[in-house]
Amino acid sequence: MSKTISPKPLRMWIDGTCFQVKRLEKMNKLKKTTIAQSESETACSTPLEDNKFLITRSENNVSTSFKLPSIYYIRLHRFTDFSLKTLEQETHTTISIPEKDVDGCIVISGENDFDVIKARHQLHSVIGELREKLTAAQFISIPVLSEEVQRNFEKFKQEILNGDPIDGVEESIFQSSLKLHLTIAVFALMNDSEKEEAVAALSACKTEVIEPLLATSGPWKIQVSGIDCMTENYFKANVLYANAKIVNDTDEDLLQKIANAILEYFYERGLVIQYKETVKLHVTLINTRYRRSSAQNTPKKVRVYYKKQPFNAMSIMNKYKDFCFGESVFDSLHLSCMSSVGEDGFYVPLSIIRF
Repeated sequence: MSKTISPKPLRMWIDGTCFQVKRLEKMNKLKKTTIAQSESETACSTPLEDNKFLITRSENNVSTSFKLPSIYYIRLHRFTDFSLKTLEQETHTTISIPEKDVDGCIVISGENDFDVIKARHQLHSVIGELREKLTAAQFISIPVLSEEVQRNFEKFKQEILNGDPIDGVEESIFQSSLKLHLTIAVFALMNDSEKEEAVAALSACKTEVIEPLLATSGPWKIQVSGIDCMTENYFKANVLYANAKIVNDTDEDLLQKIANAILEYFYERGLVIQYKETVKLHVTLINTRYRRSSAQNTPKKVRVYYKKQPFNAMSIMNKYKDFCFGESVFDSLHLSCMSSVGEDGFYVPLSIIRF
């Protein structure tokens, strides 16, 4: 019988401190509730009050407060697996949550430390659940934008578009040759403070992670070669991607090690919203999520995006499975905004480190 591996604990920033958060446990699907008594949290950055959050005490009252991006206040009021009244009753506290679009703090008040701390632990778990449901808005990537790779991608694209018609294939589902990249980690940075922390982490990542792994002299090059599909059913594909590895005779898994180490580093810093032990190395070539109206007389800003519609990838896989796109120098790591385009055609960066 296989052993079940528990997911890693959530790590996230809450009002300037990185916390390890106990995952939300649903006690009863038919009842709006919170969680059973949670275990303690430990801060993973500069701790407040002996590894706990700040507690304010007066003669007849104990309280703690913290500020979140307003999106959390909106979702807390709408979250079906959370009942503020139930949490207050279970912990004998009073909890004030700002209304949507209000720039304020959550305040938890009670008669003693134990009740207030318990309520905050449980509320952190609810917030952690909401965070994992946020849509990714930023990501760490390794661009693969050499002239050789771009040229061969355009050749690959035009051969497919100008060949025999393929069910579900049209130009808009191809990636832009100016955006070819490897995605390493994704984030949902909801305010300036979280963005600043991610930028600082990226800078530190250069000396703490990347440089030790790339200890020998460069220049390092990434080979983009071979095509694969995200699903086993080639007849109903949504994503085709190219494989990638560092051109290195001594360690073929070096790029995988680097990607895994970067993801782990940002997880430890409380920034990743989708953590996996192994990064799926892929350079997206075709994605049906990009599908849109391609009418030439339709203004770009008002093009209509369609519901995801798969395509038949069988003939592409048969012909191009071993297609080589070429090599690209590995000399930078980008923290970029999704759904954005800069003047160079790549994603707009929040920060870039070069090595």
